[in-house]
Amino acid sequence: MSELQGLQLSLGEFEKRGIEVVAVSPDPVARNRRTVGRHGLTFTVLSDPDLALTRALGLVHEGAGPDGADIPRPASFLVRDGEIRWRDLTDNWRIRPRPEQLLAAWDALGR
Repeated sequence: MSELQGLQLSLGEFEKRGIEVVAVSPDPVARNRRTVGRHGLTFTVLSDPDLALTRALGLVHEGAGPDGADIPRPASFLVRDGEIRWRDLTDNWRIRPRPEQLLAAWDALGR
């Protein structure tokens, strides 16, 4: 959850650069709605409970979840003009890029 909170705290810096922050979660809509409210998130949090988007992006850890369930592989993307220009993929859900790392990567992309 701290990843989402960190994004919220840095939202002004993302907005200054014209970056729209969107999170995708495997949780159902109702749970995401509670998370958004509890943490005061003002950016979009999408639900992907059937992992359709996760599968389309090739980000499924097959059988790696509780009772052998498929789970998403943590990933962060920077998209410009409809093209993925930068990505961070990890096998460890505890390791995510910090907002300042995302901003630096965006700035390095140039115009």
